[in-house]
Amino acid sequence: MSEIHVVPKDMKTSIGIATDAESAVRKADSASYLSKAGAAVPGAESVGYMSDLGTRWTDETKAAADSSQKLAAEMQKSLDEFEAADKAAGDKGGKVMGPN
Repeated sequence: MSEIHVVPKDMKTSIGIATDAESAVRKADSASYLSKAGAAVPGAESVGYMSDLGTRWTDETKAAADSSQKLAAEMQKSLDEFEAADKAAGDKGGKVMGPN
């Protein structure tokens, strides 16, 4: 059987970090920089590749943001479940042990 030590404050910090990462990645607009670079070298064969790279980059950053969002949601769900179980255990323990 595994032993888990839950520190709600640390979980909340991790949720915040995942949420901030998701937000930062969604704001990244790397594809537009590649388009500008491509425009600076008209006629070069690499221009088409830069556009493809920009599209793939956008897709990958969206996937990374989606993953960060999912991670934050899963951690929040776990934290909510832990806090509910902890409260229930405290409530039941109070009935057995009596008031403090």
